[in-house]
Amino acid sequence: MLPTIEEIAVKTIVSIDIDSPLKDAITTMASSNHRNIVVIEKLENNHKNFYLLTINDLIEYKLTNIDESISLKNLNLSKARILRKDLNILNVLNEVDSTDKHMVIVENDELIGILSYTDIINNIDPKILMKKQTIATLILQYKATTTFENTSTNHAIRLMKDNNSDSIIIIDEENQPIGIFTTKDFINLIYLNSDLSKPIGSYMTTPVYTLNEDSTVSEAIDFIRDKHFKRIVITNDENEVVGILTQKELLRIIYNKWIDFIKEEGNRISKINEELLTKTTKLEKKASMDFLTKLYNREKFNSFLDYEINKIKRYKEQYLSLLIVDIDYFKHVNDTHGHLVGDSVLQEIGKILSVCSRDSDIVARWGGEEFVVMLPQTNIDQAVLVAEKLRATVEKHKFDTVKHVTCSIGVSQFHKNEDKETLFKRTDKALYKAKNNGRNRVEMENMTIQN
Repeated sequence: MLPTIEEIAVKTIVSIDIDSPLKDAITTMASSNHRNIVVIEKLENNHKNFYLLTINDLIEYKLTNIDESISLKNLNLSKARILRKDLNILNVLNEVDSTDKHMVIVENDELIGILSYTDIINNIDPKILMKKQTIATLILQYKATTTFENTSTNHAIRLMKDNNSDSIIIIDEENQPIGIFTTKDFINLIYLNSDLSKPIGSYMTTPVYTLNEDSTVSEAIDFIRDKHFKRIVITNDENEVVGILTQKELLRIIYNKWIDFIKEEGNRISKINEELLTKTTKLEKKASMDFLTKLYNREKFNSFLDYEINKIKRYKEQYLSLLIVDIDYFKHVNDTHGHLVGDSVLQEIGKILSVCSRDSDIVARWGGEEFVVMLPQTNIDQAVLVAEKLRATVEKHKFDTVKHVTCSIGVSQFHKNEDKETLFKRTDKALYKAKNNGRNRVEMENMTIQN
């Protein structure tokens, strides 16, 4: 008999009123050792709305210098996913998706529990399904964010944010782990008002407990349970960092294996099996899309780019160009008109880029106000023409409220024998050139043809 979510939910809930200042929320998170807290908004007739203040929110506020005296109600907090208390674990796997990191259980407008992916992992025993599969087969897509101990803490935090990572591994010259810095450590730094210009080595936690890549998934889950960790740092036989696995990724593995197990049950649970397969397809689609613009997200775009680069390396006379599109003065749009209007601008520009691109082109939201466009079979001269078309279309478009928005675009062509990171650096330099030369313009890389 599967347990209900009420039975496995955490009953000790850390919450705060939505009228409280951000500083009080930081103090509460630090003193309670929680990365996320529930924010409660009281409505008429004793009704309530529930929001989540997450560690990712705090990082964004710190990097943008949000005043800690601001009221929580003036922040764009994420609304919590509300679940019925009678759902069992299998129901939850059908009902939630990968963006629902934490869910609240509410009865008669009263908060009675909070559920996380961790709670689900700790109540599913997958050993029967995963005793033979090693984590080496999984970590290729879960690269760790790393840096050296003399890197400034502010830069390390930005690396975490840019890579959408909840931790950063500090390594030595031999790529061996010497420390770890997590979002929990970040909360404490904000609470103590620590100097972020100091090296990350000043704040890292040591030693780093690791797991060899030849360990099984079952052993990885035992490791997380025994150590009470949120993540596993994976190393090879030379103790070099090769990847990182979080509880969320482990849950995805368990979920996929769970589906395989259910499929074998046949007619006895055929209805549930069909629902799970449908949900899996939807989850896979959601996992590859940016929730706001409905474009591909960074992870999916990288997979397309890797494919095209590998194809170029296999065949001769192939071209590939890249555009990075950045909305000019987007911070001013948010500051003047609010984040809802800013979101609308992002959505409109996403539509423009999609409509004005060819079927073979790949358009994605890279992050913040930046978009990327991959142009297969396109050389630098052709790519500049495409970029000019996109820039002009954005400039002529009439936006609601804001009316007029422009963008700057950097253009580069892939050179054989280089890697993806070098391609992005050159494109990014071209973008900064466009910004520095007055914005609302297209600039191309300084061409250095490599044989």
